[in-house]
Amino acid sequence: MPNKSIERLKSKVQIDLVFKKGKIIKSGVLTLHFVEPIDGKSGPQIGVGVSKKFVLLAYRRNRIKRQIRGVIQKQRNEVLEVLPKGFYMILYKGKISVETESLDKDIKGLLEWFKIHRTVGNPVL
Repeated sequence: MPNKSIERLKSKVQIDLVFKKGKIIKSGVLTLHFVEPIDGKSGPQIGVGVSKKFVLLAYRRNRIKRQIRGVIQKQRNEVLEVLPKGFYMILYKGKISVETESLDKDIKGLLEWFKIHRTVGNPVL
């Protein structure tokens, strides 16, 4: 896959677009908000968020975000293959701590949804 990479979703404008006009899917403790397709980018832009409502302490929220990003990097090839160009925001809505294996399973569930509901050349839904 030449010139295709996973980028971080950082822009407030893009994140707001995801929440206002995006679609939502859930798998376990993860919720994925997404908007697709967009033009001009090489691959999916993915952001990760953990709510203070569920995890009060910042160091724990940051650890969960690192775990999620690590799982995404571990499954990098599958993520690039399954997710089309677009903006994606993954939100964690679980307990204070989580096992990496559980996050791995939930991200695979999100990717499986895209495999089932997306055909080549057609947008989701």
